[in-house]
Amino acid sequence: MHAVSGTEPQPVIIVDDDPGALNSLRFLLESEGYRVRSFDGGPELLADLPRAEPTCLIIDFKMPVMDGLAVVRRLRELKVQAPVILMTGHPDPKIATRAKAAGLDLIEKPLSQDMLLSAVRAAQLRRENPGACAQHGW
Repeated sequence: MHAVSGTEPQPVIIVDDDPGALNSLRFLLESEGYRVRSFDGGPELLADLPRAEPTCLIIDFKMPVMDGLAVVRRLRELKVQAPVILMTGHPDPKIATRAKAAGLDLIEKPLSQDMLLSAVRAAQLRRENPGACAQHGW
């Protein structure tokens, strides 16, 4: 399933300090019809946020300067309510607990294409219709 057809591709923001991961995610999402903006760290995203217009963010947990949860905290302080998918290559129950408490989806690296695309679609559906998604447990 591709991004919503007949409309402008949905913007997805990826934040990851690993250039290989960033390029792979960008390629996958663009091949599915998504418009993608990518950043190699939280400070870079936050500096460019007014132009970013996020509807969904995919943020790596382990990054220098700011980890993914610190980026999300700052986004929420700035009143950005876009759904966030937190990625981690270092599964840890503490990270999972913190992500859940922050209302984030957590996916583990290496990412399966289907898992990532499903998480992006679900996040965007939550943004478009939060009441219906809550009602269905999404």
